[in-house]
Amino acid sequence: MKKISLKTVFLFLFIIIFQSCAAYSIEESKDNFSGAQKDVKKGEILKDRIITLDETIDGDTTYDVEYDDDEDDFDFKLFSERTFAKKKAIIFENNFINEISGELRFQGIASFEERRGNLNTTYPFDINAVIESKFGDKKYRFFTEYAFTRNVDDLDNAFFGKFSNIYIERNFNDNHKMRIGVSRSPIGLEGSMSSFSLPFAQRAQISREFGDAISTGVSFIGHKGAFEYNLGGYTSTRYMQGFKDGAEFIGRVGVRPFYKQEGSYLNNLKLYAGADVGHRGENYGVYSAAMTYEYKKFLMNFEYAYADGSNGDFFHPGQRQGFFTTVGWNFTPKLQLLARYDYFDTDVNQKNDSNHEYSIGINYFVFKQRLKFALNYVFSNNEKTNTNKNAIYFLTQFFI
Repeated sequence: MKKISLKTVFLFLFIIIFQSCAAYSIEESKDNFSGAQKDVKKGEILKDRIITLDETIDGDTTYDVEYDDDEDDFDFKLFSERTFAKKKAIIFENNFINEISGELRFQGIASFEERRGNLNTTYPFDINAVIESKFGDKKYRFFTEYAFTRNVDDLDNAFFGKFSNIYIERNFNDNHKMRIGVSRSPIGLEGSMSSFSLPFAQRAQISREFGDAISTGVSFIGHKGAFEYNLGGYTSTRYMQGFKDGAEFIGRVGVRPFYKQEGSYLNNLKLYAGADVGHRGENYGVYSAAMTYEYKKFLMNFEYAYADGSNGDFFHPGQRQGFFTTVGWNFTPKLQLLARYDYFDTDVNQKNDSNHEYSIGINYFVFKQRLKFALNYVFSNNEKTNTNKNAIYFLTQFFI
C-alpha cells in the first residue's frame, strides 16, 4: 500500500500543477518565464545576469555580442569575447536557410578522491562538437551534438551511441515547439541538464541514478506565463541503440505561482512535478517533486524522487529514493558560492544503506557557461560500507 500511495501522491501533484497552470497560460502573450533582458552594449556580454540552478544548455547559452569593427587597435577583451562568448554562425539572407553555426565544447575535471587512506587522481574530459541550423524562416531548427570522448564500450552501435543530441524542432510560436529525435530526457532538475550546465562538477545522486539519460522520441516543450512543460513519448532503449526494449512517457511540468507579483519575495518561486513511466524488460516508474527559488543574490532548490524501478543511464529494478537541496549566493554575476546536501537510499526495503554527500563549490563564470572555472569539495558517508570519502574537483570549461 505504501508504494501505491506514493505513486498516487506524485500523479495527483502532477495533475494539480498542470491544471492550475492552464489558467495562467490563456492571457499571457509575452515570455515572462525566463525573464532575462537583451540589453547588450558593444564589447560587452549581457550585464547583471546571474546563473540560476535550473538553467540548461541547448544551442545558445549567452546572447550574441556586438563588436565595433572600426576598432584598429588590438583589444584583448574584444578578442576573448569573439573567441569564447559568441557562437560562430553564418547568416543567410533568405527565408529557407537562415543560419548555420558550429562550436566545440570542452570540459575537463581534475579529480582528487581519498578513501581509506588511498588517493585516486584522474582527469576525465569531454569534447563535444555542435552543429545547429535554423531554416524555414526560423520555424525549424536542426541541432546535433556529438560526444567524441564518451565511453561506448558496452553499446552495440558505438557511432550512434556518441550522439547526445540529434533532432529537429518545429517552432509553433515563440513559446511552444515540438521536438523529434534524440535528446536528453527531462527526468528531474539535474537529470535533464547537460553536463556543461550543472552547478557542481557531478550531478546529485537521484539525478545520476534516475536521470542522465539520452532518449529517442517526440516531445512537446513550451512555456506561457507562469507555466512550463516538457511532455513526450520515447523508446526506453538509450543512446540511439534502437527501439527493441519498449516505450516510456516522460513528463515534467512547472509553475511559478507568484509570477505576477513583481518585487515580491516569492516572485521567482517555481514548483515542478515529474514522472518517467515505461517498460524495459520490466515496468518502471520514477516520480519527482521539486522547487527552485531565487531572490536577488540568493538561490536555492530542492528535489525528491522515488523510483519503483528506473531507467536512467541504465535500467535498475529496485525501489529507491532520495533528495537533495542546494543553496547559493551570487557575489557578482561572475562569482557564485554553492552548498548542497544530498541523500540517497539504495533500497527502501533495507535499513542503514543510505549514502550522504555534503558539497561546497565555487563557480567563476568568465563568459557565463561558455568560459567557466569551478572548484568543489565533497564529503561522502556510506552507511552500508561504513566508509567516508573526501574529494576535490577542479573544473575547466570552454566553448569555441
